[in-house]
Amino acid sequence: MPRSVRFETVGAALAGLLFLPENSAWSGPFPAVIVCHGLGSRKENHSDFAGFLAKRGFAALVFDFRGHGQSSGYLDANTLEDVRCAIAFLKAQREIDAGRIAVRGSSMGGLFALHAGAEFDSLRAVVAICPAPEEILRSGLLRAERDISVLDRPLSFRVNLPDFLEYLERRSVFAAAPQIAPRPLMLVHARGDEVIPYTSTERLYEAAGEPKSIALLDGGSHTSAQHDPRVHELVTQWLEHTLGSAQASE
Repeated sequence: MPRSVRFETVGAALAGLLFLPENSAWSGPFPAVIVCHGLGSRKENHSDFAGFLAKRGFAALVFDFRGHGQSSGYLDANTLEDVRCAIAFLKAQREIDAGRIAVRGSSMGGLFALHAGAEFDSLRAVVAICPAPEEILRSGLLRAERDISVLDRPLSFRVNLPDFLEYLERRSVFAAAPQIAPRPLMLVHARGDEVIPYTSTERLYEAAGEPKSIALLDGGSHTSAQHDPRVHELVTQWLEHTLGSAQASE
């Protein structure tokens, strides 16, 4: 069973679930993966992948970004700090190998995974699934703002819109991608994605330095690649190769 956790970030308190391997054949400290959700989502929606990782000997921290789920605050220009503080939280846990921490994000979470990989040297590897470029996220936020004014319904997240839009305006995942090297980067995208064109991930792959890998999946949708057990397996095998597997108990 995952452990409910809370940790502080700049301007918010974040809620998370920490999954640890339960198989007695493994001994810690464990390699760990930070799992980042997309816009309007929450930690529970990605517990399937976190649980998958735990069964393979990884610790996994899935958390609600600021303005989402059980976390406080609003999406704003400090949102990347949520990932930095997630790294610090994991490093403070005795069960975690602080030298083997990776990040895996999807959609908006993929955007922040890429920027985290570019800025935080303590991350050993980055996985981005259907990552959202800033211009697409900006368009989605502006469309959501129009919809709420027309439909008079609450958004599933809280956002300081002027601040967050300004942040997105001055950032670029295409500039961040090459800064991740020489740490490894894995990109995954479904060709049938109806929200973010897979060609944007092809551009990211072209911009990134080595080592890098890309998996373009036939068909699918924006959410399918995030939850397909076959993708879980593909990503986990890559993480095992990149971070190393959990140690066997003596």
